[in-house]
Amino acid sequence: MGLFDKIFGKNEESADVSDLEDLMQSEGDVVSPPADFYVKRVDLRNEGDGDLAIKELEDKNIIIINVKPLSKQPNRLKNIISKLKVYTGKTNGDIALLTTETIILTPQNVKIVKSKPKPKREGTVIS
Repeated sequence: MGLFDKIFGKNEESADVSDLEDLMQSEGDVVSPPADFYVKRVDLRNEGDGDLAIKELEDKNIIIINVKPLSKQPNRLKNIISKLKVYTGKTNGDIALLTTETIILTPQNVKIVKSKPKPKREGTVIS
């Protein structure tokens, strides 16, 4: 840490993030040897992307869906998500919300451990 870093308060967090990015760099999507299953990302823009997610689930891949592109069209988004929920239910797969913009889908016989938020305790008296 240099003198100017001490004076101007260098953000150590950004250094940690860049180290993580360097660590995560890979040489593309080449997997050697090929894997049996993959984790894939799908940007949900239309019904075709929903069908693509279903095809990937049929190939036993885990799918992470970015729903942000359709966030301005809630009815279309709701219909596509409903279709994906029905599919995962029929095939014994699973679906869960990761963040407000991402959903994870798993193929058959792969379940997601879902935790319920703990109820807030308000001034309970223990006797």
